[in-house]
Parts: sequence; C-alpha cells; structure tokens
Amino acid sequence: MKARAAVLVADRKLEIRHFDVPEEHPPGWGLLRVEGCGICGSDVEQYDGVTRAAGICEYPVIPGHEIVGRIAALDDDGRRRWGVEVGDRVAMHGTAGCGVCVQCRRGARCHTQFYYGFRSANLGSGLWGGYAEYLQLAPNATLFPMPAHLPVEDAVLFNPLAAGFDWVIKEGRTGLGDSVVICGPGQRGLASVIGAREAGAGQIIVTGLARDRDKLALARLLGATTTLVVGEDDVVDAVRDLTEGRGADRVVDTTPLATQPVIDALTFVRTGGTIVLAGLKGGRTMAGFPVDTIVHKKITVVGVLSTSAWAVDQAIRTISSGRYPLSDLHTATMPLERADLAIRMLAGEVEGESPVHLTVVPTG
Repeated sequence: MKARAAVLVADRKLEIRHFDVPEEHPPGWGLLRVEGCGICGSDVEQYDGVTRAAGICEYPVIPGHEIVGRIAALDDDGRRRWGVEVGDRVAMHGTAGCGVCVQCRRGARCHTQFYYGFRSANLGSGLWGGYAEYLQLAPNATLFPMPAHLPVEDAVLFNPLAAGFDWVIKEGRTGLGDSVVICGPGQRGLASVIGAREAGAGQIIVTGLARDRDKLALARLLGATTTLVVGEDDVVDAVRDLTEGRGADRVVDTTPLATQPVIDALTFVRTGGTIVLAGLKGGRTMAGFPVDTIVHKKITVVGVLSTSAWAVDQAIRTISSGRYPLSDLHTATMPLERADLAIRMLAGEVEGESPVHLTVVPTG
C-alpha cells in the first residue's frame, strides 16, 4: 500500500510523493491513519527554511505535528502501552522523549527528543509528519483519546489550545481574579484567552494591530474583557488605567518578530508579576534592554516552547465541553495538494486573507 504525502524538498518547495506504508512493524510500534493536521507558526518557519538553517530538520521532510487520526495497526505491546485499539481516534503529541535519559527523569526536555514533522523522510518509512495519509508511531509517542464526534477542524485545535493552558496557567501561574495581558491575537493568543478564562482571570486584555480587528473581535467572543489596538490606543497607559495603576499580574507575549511588546510588558506588568515569552523574534536582539527594571520590580520572566501532556489533556477536555465557539477559530481546510497555499496564507502572504487556523487533510 502506498501513502500520499506533501514533502518539503527545499526551502518553500512542497511536492506530493508516495511512500510505502509498512506492513510489518518492530515490537511496540504502530500505524496511524491521519484525519487532519493543524498548521502553526513553526510550519511557516520550516517552510521558509529557518528550521533547516538551525539544524532542526533536513530535506526531504514531511511537515506537520498537530495530528489527529485513527489507529490503523498496532501489536499487543502497543495496546498495553497506549491503551488503544485499532480504529480508536487519537491526538498525537508532536514530541517524544526517550523516557530514560537524565532530562526525562527530571521532567525536563529530552536530550534525544523525537520531533514529528521534522524527521527526515529518508529515514525508515519516512512517514514522520502529519501532511500525509499515514504516519508511523514510535513506541515513545504520546497518544491522547479524542472523542469521535468532534469535527476534525475542532479536534486539531488541541495543540494551540494546549499552549494557552501551559503558558497562562502552568508557566504563568494565573489564578482566580488575576489581570492578564495577552499580546497578539493569533491562534495561540486566542488560545491563551481561553486558558485565562478557565483559570478564572478577572481581566483579560488582548492587544493587536489594526489589521487584527477581526481577531480582536474573536478574542472578545472567547472571553477577553478588553481589546486594544496598538498604534491607536496607548497600550501602556490603558493597562495602567484598567488595573487602577497596579499593573498586570501576568503578561503573555505571543507576537512573532516584534520586540516592542516585550519592552511594553516590562513597563505595565506589576511589581512581582510574571511575563511569559512565547513569540519567537527571528533572532532579533534588543538594544538597551532594561535589565534593571526586571530587578527593581522583581519580575519573573519565563520562556516557553511546545506543550505538556497535562495541557493537551486540558485542551481536549475543553474542546469536548463545547463551551467555546471553537469553529470560529477555524479558517479553512486544505487538501495535501494545497498545503503550500495554506502555509502561505497563515504567513500573511496571500492578499485578502488573515486566517486564524487552518487544517490540512489527506483528501480534498
């Protein structure tokens, strides 16, 4: 049996290739029939060649790490390990640690972590990414039961929504009644709104650009108490006014590339508050970074990347609850043959398009 996949063969070049689907697997391995795969900012960076230049992946590679599908094959070892059967619907965590190194034992990032969507298609079956009809499951993969009734477009939101739980609650330590500022109304900024609301935040303030008005409206629909337009509103003064001069308890920066939100956050976070940095800046540095402000205000600054298993569990629970209009976060569903268009849309390269979240599916 052959499987179609969209393969990144060079910077900004995807092509459809066919792979042999393994008929036999080593003990403990399995096979997933992919239903859909979400697209996020790291897919854009991979498409542009940023991750290749950083040595994180090499071509050819099947992208995609926000994967939902159904178990197509597994053995008794897999059944015991994952607690699933053939036909079960699951979400798959995009990273897999070895489970035995010092870092894994400490609950830290594995030294030899396996990244789905970034492993070379020249290795083994090659089926290591979500832009494909099938994906091979390594024994250390982490699977999560996914309710069968959810549309695939809602189901693949487990990954960005998990980021909202991790960044706002687990790392940001947001508590009942806290004031939270979220910089950027992209998919993970909007997920952070849900995370803040689930934590019981008293104020949820979201900032964005003028071109983000539709996303800011969506932020309000999801539970933001205030939205501010950078360049039209004085964000620093507005946050001070909204918090009665105290400053925000928590600030989560999800903005890509822009460094000014970090400087602003240092200004309007309260003394003893927390700033969570989630938006990559493309290697940019900040001249005149006010280190003394961090010291004088006793600010906790946390860098975050990826998501935890705890957060994925919370995300799937929240999606299943139906409490939020998550379908409004979904912009379009694209077949494998149009994966390049989907990535360029998310990157803001397609005129007239300002998507929040897109899903790639094996069939049109």
